[in-house]
Formats: sequence, structure tokens, C-alpha cells
Amino acid sequence: MVTMDDTPMTVTTTPSEVAMATAPPPEDAVTHPTRWESPDQSFAKYILEKGKGIETPNLGATCVVQIIPLVSEGLEQGLVGYPMYEENEITLGEGDTEISAVLDACFETMQAAEVCEVEVAKETVGLGSGDDFLRFQLELKDLTRKEDPWHQGSDEILSLATHLKNKGTECFKAAKIRPAIRRYSRALKLLVLLGKDIPEDQKAVYINLRVACYQNLAACQIKLSQHDFVIKNCSKALLLDSGLVKALYRRGCSYTAVNEFEKARQDLQRALEIEPANKATIEQLKVLEKKSKAQDEKYAKAMAKMFGGPAK
Repeated sequence: MVTMDDTPMTVTTTPSEVAMATAPPPEDAVTHPTRWESPDQSFAKYILEKGKGIETPNLGATCVVQIIPLVSEGLEQGLVGYPMYEENEITLGEGDTEISAVLDACFETMQAAEVCEVEVAKETVGLGSGDDFLRFQLELKDLTRKEDPWHQGSDEILSLATHLKNKGTECFKAAKIRPAIRRYSRALKLLVLLGKDIPEDQKAVYINLRVACYQNLAACQIKLSQHDFVIKNCSKALLLDSGLVKALYRRGCSYTAVNEFEKARQDLQRALEIEPANKATIEQLKVLEKKSKAQDEKYAKAMAKMFGGPAK
């Protein structure tokens, strides 16, 4: 959990005059807003009114908030993920957009009654590049923390992991790839907590969830050409079930992409042994052989040139 004591603070003026333009400030108002930048540099916030107490929300917390965009052009709720302007109750982590993920991270640093202005680079949320920023005024009016998962029983953890997996699949079908990755990753982190303590009657559900999340993560990552991650996650799924055709196929595709042709061939041929009529696997084998042949020819020409032989 990020708190106000984790990172040195520097004093500066807020980029917006909106929150400072009224007459006498509230009792808790900060005369000179303090700038705090998140450790991953995904956002910076300017504290306009200090919060109360020490408790901060976590993912899954129920929060009463007000989100006011200070640069609203082109911003719709579909992009932000949460309702704007009016006071609303939200659940942190349920926005499923790039912007909501940053707002979640900011809310996780706030105490009840805190008001801040948050600054997010458009490049961070995939809306531009350079020095353009989105700015929001956030108020955390109230919060109810979600019980920490290490205090939950296996039933609750499996239920939440299933919810996260299902939401990830909804995101994937809606072409929201990075939110889907966050959902599947959160589900897997929860399942790690169960470890070897999973009751015998829940082991099948536990294993099936892990397999689904690893495979679905790989399906997302292959769309982003993150082939090393695809190979790792498919390998984890195959350790749990060696007959997963989709995992063999995707790992074969990624091995092909990184020129590990023999490993790719082994995976794709194994997938065909299980499903001989699988058209995607048959086509990928053709791609593999064509790419492998092209590389062999390239190496042959390079060797011929190096040693003075005829180049075909």
C-alpha cells in the first residue's frame, strides 16, 4: 500500500486554479498544495484538503467519491470507467479502463475526506504522447475497506478469483486487453495465497482456475506480441495439464515468433496429435516451415559469402 510517508514530497503549485479560486479555504485546506508522485510515475497528485485518519482504501473497497475532470474534452465515462461530476459509490478495481486503473491507484493513497488534483500523462493511458496530461479533481468522501485476502477463507478466495477471471474474459471479448491482463493477474495472485492449504474437495476448482487464467493471460499477451510472457504462462498451464491444445498452439506461435523453430515444431505437432483436424495448428505449422526455410536460406547465403562459396 502506498502511503504519504513512502516517498519524499516536494512543494509546488497545482497546475489548475479551479480548486483554489474560492474565498476562505476550509479548515483542512492546504494553502500550498503538496505534490506527491507515485513510485511508478504513473500519476502525480496535489493535495488540496487533507484527509482524516490513517486508513486508506484497497482494491475491492467500497468508496463514496466525486470525480471531476478538469480537462474534459473527449472524456467519456467509457474512457474513465467511473461516473463523473456527481457523488457516486464505486468499487475500486471495477472500472476496467486504463484511466480507472490510475484513479484506483490514486484513491489507494487517500484518506477519507481528502481532496486532491491528480495529473496523468495521456501517454500513460494510451491517449497520446509527449507532455499532454489529463487532470481530475478527486474527493474521497467515505470508504469501507475490502477484507484483506489473507484473512479470507478458501471459499471466498475462490469466489473472488472466479469473479476476476470472468470479468477478465468480458474485457477480452470487448478488446480491452490490458484491463483483462490486470483481472487475470489479480486472480492468479489470489490463488497463490491458497498454496498447499487448499481443501481436497476444492482442488479441481483451484487447478481449473489457474489453468484458465494462465491460458487467458497468454491469449492477451500474444495480441501484444509479448512472446516471452506467452511462453511462460503457457508453460505454467501445461505443467498443470499437458494436453491443452490452446496452450500448445499459442506457445508454438510464440516460439515461432522468437525463432525457436524446433520447440515450436514440437508444440504444434503435439497439438495436432491431440486434435488432428485443428485448422489453426495446421496453418501455423505452414507458417513455421516457411519461416524456418527462409532463415536457413539466409544463413546459407551468409556462410557462402563469408567463406567465398557460391551464393544460391
